[in-house]
Amino acid sequence: MKFVVWSDLAPRPGAEQMAIDHALLDLAAADGTPVLRLYRWAGDTISFGTNEAASGTWDRARLESAGPPCVRRPTGGRAVWHAADDLTYSVVGPIRDLGELRQAYRAIHERIAIAFTTLGLAAQLAPRPHRLPGLRPGACFDVAVGGEVLIHGRKVVGSAQVAQAGAMLQHGAIARADRLAALGRFRQGQPDAVGATAVPELPSAEVLAEAIAAAWRGVGATEATMELTARAQVVSMKHLEHYRDPSWTWRR
Repeated sequence: MKFVVWSDLAPRPGAEQMAIDHALLDLAAADGTPVLRLYRWAGDTISFGTNEAASGTWDRARLESAGPPCVRRPTGGRAVWHAADDLTYSVVGPIRDLGELRQAYRAIHERIAIAFTTLGLAAQLAPRPHRLPGLRPGACFDVAVGGEVLIHGRKVVGSAQVAQAGAMLQHGAIARADRLAALGRFRQGQPDAVGATAVPELPSAEVLAEAIAAAWRGVGATEATMELTARAQVVSMKHLEHYRDPSWTWRR
């Protein structure tokens, strides 16, 4: 299995980012090409998990009048605050090559943790808890379910997955600082919620992206071709209106 790496750091709005990730999943299902994409968001954005009860948890009126834009992911999990200066990664590929979803989840995080250690960060993977938290209302970074990347005991990478036609997408936010307080301001009935003790601020998104790309290159990954990136952007157009549609964003 030979990955290609796409460092796609020019910021884009949330709907475009989700549409491109979905397009890469389509392409992986069609031709089996595994891809690591690294990207940033055009301004602070909140993303909801595909089955999250967002309407019952987050204050839509406040978000639409004064808050950051919201988008619903194709993957599961809970709400994430994507700061404009944070980094997001996505990995797509055939399940037969990446392994079953839980196996792939851990393997991808292991490689990200290796990248962090090259930057002098004391990264480790979260142990699996005795009892899984389930999809109760809240934020992705509130809790670890096992296998996430921790620094000083705090979750710094929040990831989610989806499978389609024998391929999988895993993407995740890499929070360079604590984002729980920013997100908690928009929780219904808890507008002044405060996050837990912050982790030390991580290096810039550009530095993190290069370290992660290098970790993939170290196991044989090559740079994405212009043909691949252009094809992904063309395919993404069929998904774009779906991710822009408020009836999808606030469907639950």
